[in-house]
Amino acid sequence: MHQRYTTLFRYIQLSLDVLVLVAAFLLAGALRFDDLKVENQEYYNYYVQLFAFMILSWVVVAVLVRSSVFYPTLEIRRSVGKLLNTILIHAAVLALLLVSLKGYYYSRLFFTYFYLLFVPGVLLARILIIKRFRIFLQKPSNARAIALVGDTTEARDFANSLALHPEFGLHLSTTFAEKIDLNDPSESARIAQALAAENIEELYCGLPGHHPQISNWLKLADANLIRFRYLPALGIKQINQAHIEMLGEVPVLIPRKEPLEIRSNRIVKRLFDVLFSSLVMILAFPIALPLLALLVKLSSKGPVFFRQQRSGLNNDVFTVLKFRTMAVNQTADMLQATADDIRITPIGKFLRQHNLDELPQFINVFRGQMSVVGPRPHMLAHTAAYRQLIDEFMVRHLIRPGITGLAQVRGLRGETTDPQRMRDRVKADVYYVENWSLLLDLKIIAETIWNMIFGKGRGV
Repeated sequence: MHQRYTTLFRYIQLSLDVLVLVAAFLLAGALRFDDLKVENQEYYNYYVQLFAFMILSWVVVAVLVRSSVFYPTLEIRRSVGKLLNTILIHAAVLALLLVSLKGYYYSRLFFTYFYLLFVPGVLLARILIIKRFRIFLQKPSNARAIALVGDTTEARDFANSLALHPEFGLHLSTTFAEKIDLNDPSESARIAQALAAENIEELYCGLPGHHPQISNWLKLADANLIRFRYLPALGIKQINQAHIEMLGEVPVLIPRKEPLEIRSNRIVKRLFDVLFSSLVMILAFPIALPLLALLVKLSSKGPVFFRQQRSGLNNDVFTVLKFRTMAVNQTADMLQATADDIRITPIGKFLRQHNLDELPQFINVFRGQMSVVGPRPHMLAHTAAYRQLIDEFMVRHLIRPGITGLAQVRGLRGETTDPQRMRDRVKADVYYVENWSLLLDLKIIAETIWNMIFGKGRGV
């Protein structure tokens, strides 16, 4: 029954997406074309065809990206992140279509109206349907009835988690002691009757891995059309997003989720990087680049740009571009900038405080060496040193480095003489690797712009 409800909400959500798209399209048309006559059939036919294409392509992209998938533990942030991915891919598909068409002329103002209406509308609809889904699952009559076997730490933690999160949609109807012997036919029959009486849909087993009765509980569940689940004792406290994949008949535990391992997510992030860096280079570079270059040149002798080798994706070396903020010195590739560093010029201090020294790195982004958002790349000497000192340090290099990142907006930027501060930075970077979404990127970019304007952070 629970699966049927999940499927129902999935179709409701997809239907709401389409309804919002239809409403946004019609409202955008009304705002843009209120001065046109209906008799202009050829012009309106263009938009009728566009209307059909937008609906069909949205459904296809949403299914491929799996943005309409529902499950009890679904987080609003993750669902909204997938929805933003869908919007971006859908917009890219639409743009490719418009570029390829010859003889069709569509209003840019119409598309502006459409996306201004559609994006907030579909986001609001997504949030509301997930909240309604959670409320729906909190009712015991709508939740899956489950049984729990054993009294281990894992079993108790599982039961406590269900009590704290009724929105998971799992109702613990009955528990069974560890000492039950299913080798006894009468005992096995009694348990089967108890499961049937409670309409149990899933059986969670928390017995120790060496327990001889585990296989018997699995057979009992299979014989009574009950799905069997096992609660393993991982014994590794650091793992909190693990999942298991089967390699043939061998289970393999994957210790962390990496959203950017998924090809569609990588495409979305790269597409966003190209679009964002292109806009910055088109809009900001013509004015900001000459002005800042002149200030740097006048501040001290030396080149305008500072080039340095840094550790990038998969620890591959690349050359990062920055505005030079220090007087030319022989220690730039070895010594990190510190507070009141005498090497930093007055103009350099201003550029660092407002992150303007990083502006040329949008060229690195456009080239594919960096991303707009990601862990900050370190000097090669620092990578060699910190990988020996800090666990998970190299996890940062599983994705492209960024101009800004989660650690930076949390204030973990600049000088890192304290090892604990570097550990906190790595912790934030690993969290980003495990929890990437387009929504998280947009949030980090917004906070970075705010900090740039008001000069917040620990830039040195």
